[in-house]
Amino acid sequence: MSTPLVNSYVIRRPSVAGYFYPSDRTSLEQAVASLTPHTADPAQALAAIVPHGSLRHAGAVLGATFSRLQIPRRCVLLGPSHTGSWMPWSLMAGGAYRTPLGEVPIDESCAEALMNRCAFLEHDAWSQRGEHAIEVVLPFLQRLGPADLTIVPIITGSDDEEAFSHLAMALAQVIRMQEEPVLLIASSDLSHYVPQLEATAHDQHLLDAIATLQGAALIERVRRDSILMCGYGAVATVLDAARHLGATRTEVVAHQSSAEAGGDPHSAIGYAGVVIL
Repeated sequence: MSTPLVNSYVIRRPSVAGYFYPSDRTSLEQAVASLTPHTADPAQALAAIVPHGSLRHAGAVLGATFSRLQIPRRCVLLGPSHTGSWMPWSLMAGGAYRTPLGEVPIDESCAEALMNRCAFLEHDAWSQRGEHAIEVVLPFLQRLGPADLTIVPIITGSDDEEAFSHLAMALAQVIRMQEEPVLLIASSDLSHYVPQLEATAHDQHLLDAIATLQGAALIERVRRDSILMCGYGAVATVLDAARHLGATRTEVVAHQSSAEAGGDPHSAIGYAGVVIL
């Protein structure tokens, strides 16, 4: 009897390796190690916001942020779709993700619990293929997390505020049921393709909204100022979920733009790492 797809699917070939990060194990290990400074007192946070740019441009922010965190065995990752998936919401409910550092199993029980609470969440491993919003985060979790690390990767292409709120409540309910810590991770860049000075100003407005821990405040800021923020829905969902779980404050660990990392100053992208406590 064949094994069901949900239990056996593996993202077998890292789709952005060699572009967003090194494609061979040794080079990737060295790159991530160089970007993750030792932190004497990492925080047991409820959630974090990290960028999903290449290691060249966003690696310093990714490394500083994950170095600030205690990485538990269970992590739930939310990110936007860059591949045009036809599903507005999907998750990978079984199998594993593979990077050059090895495989990361899906937390099937957590994924099932979320789908039971959100009818719009559908199992679709194919929507993960080519999706760098999740993939670029994994090497940092693999280096800093426990050997038995598991994940639930969720991809959204939705702009539905009610769905964001519904998923936030479901995440909080599922996490409360766990007997161990769960880290929520929103994968999102900030302002996009604007001059450096404008990017800095827009990013500060976004970070001010994020500090309120109100998803609606972030969405209102994005729409009012017409800011192209790749992943604002994931961030809004995680903010609300963390608040439901008792979060009281945010801490900006690192913030810089692609221009500050050597990119085009006339078309900058903002990157920030935020820990939610």
